[in-house]
Amino acid sequence: MLIIGAVALIVIIWLCGTRRFIEAVILTRSFCDPLFTLSKLDEGGGMGIGAAVNLAVIAVAAWCILSRPGVRFAPVVRAWGPFLLVCLVAVPFSPDPPTAFRMVLVLVSHAVFCLLPFYVVHSLNDLRRFLLIILASSLVPTLTAFTQLALGWSQTEDGTRVQATFTHPNIYAFYLMVILTVIFVLLAEKRFLLSTWMRRALVIYIPVVLGLIVLTKTRSVLAGTALIFLTYAFLFDRRSLLYLLGLPVMVVAMPEIVERFTDLQQGNYRDSYEALNSYAFRILLWQSSLDWIAERPWFGWGLVGFPHYVAQFFPLRLANDTIDAHSVLIQLLFEVGAVGLIAFLWIYMNVFNVLKQMLGFNVRWSWLCICLTIGYLFMAYSDNMLGYLVPTWYMCFLIGSCWVVLNACRTSRRESGRLSRQRELESFAVARGSAGVSDVVQSTK
Repeated sequence: MLIIGAVALIVIIWLCGTRRFIEAVILTRSFCDPLFTLSKLDEGGGMGIGAAVNLAVIAVAAWCILSRPGVRFAPVVRAWGPFLLVCLVAVPFSPDPPTAFRMVLVLVSHAVFCLLPFYVVHSLNDLRRFLLIILASSLVPTLTAFTQLALGWSQTEDGTRVQATFTHPNIYAFYLMVILTVIFVLLAEKRFLLSTWMRRALVIYIPVVLGLIVLTKTRSVLAGTALIFLTYAFLFDRRSLLYLLGLPVMVVAMPEIVERFTDLQQGNYRDSYEALNSYAFRILLWQSSLDWIAERPWFGWGLVGFPHYVAQFFPLRLANDTIDAHSVLIQLLFEVGAVGLIAFLWIYMNVFNVLKQMLGFNVRWSWLCICLTIGYLFMAYSDNMLGYLVPTWYMCFLIGSCWVVLNACRTSRRESGRLSRQRELESFAVARGSAGVSDVVQSTK
């Protein structure tokens, strides 16, 4: 299936071109997970069409680099290179090298989506087009979510939790947080010159996205969403605060939303008769891994090692004797050690630096991207964010676009400075010339 899918995608890329292929992936990838899951060769996460798409995206990036060597993408390499190198070196030390190598390819695809804007975003019109494509990718998941709600398919052991076309409500929640950020960026940047009907459509879509985020009941995403929403409201449009009037109605209509937060007050102790709540379970899981982390603090136990070894140190019974770390920080410390964690944090230090520099050029919507990145890192504290492939692609494309915008701002400032200096020299030359003519006239008199 992987070979067939890869060949088919190569033919599509050859026929349509790399730009159209990238646009198609961004538009459709958000609702392809159900199909890709069916195409896997085995239930353990084998290679299917999804893996073929990942490889095709990486191949497109490689082709862009080879065909256009003049594009300067060094900032992405500096940011992502150390982390990808550490993960690649950790593959031979993994208890499951094939799975570890697939994980490396997933991480490479994250970096690729930071890189692609350097080749396809050449102007604000291009950026607007791709942001609208990202936004359009949410329409099918949104319709699917409403269908699940209407038919009662969103009922779980935690009550109503929508997940749309994604494999888990948490993944869908993070995707919606990215979509909300994209909407706010489109509304905040006046130079996008959106039509009146488009702006109205975006304003109407905001409460839909907010409501679906609440219905995922993902606590960490709700915190990140609140940060993004309040930042937009106070910096760009305070009328957006009116959306908060809908919260009491939703709480009254669905009291289980409040229960999702209050259940953290119960089941906090392992020795109690109550089952551990989700956060207390995570705390116990993380604490149980600390002794193993201390044994190999610098380079860890190998990529994807946590789910392989967890049954040997976790005191509670686990389904299939395995579970993910539910924390990027713990996962990286366990699998690639402190070196890997530092390399991971280095990526986002570079991202924050780029966004801070954008503020120096008065690109105020970079505040929204800062809040999105903070929300991502907050989720990384308590969830398996490295496995959130699709929404991370969209976030990385937005961040890569910020790099492109920053480069354009720098180029524009340099060009303005050059033209200003040129005008000063021309004015000085004209003044000198006028003075010389006056001297000649005086001497003839």
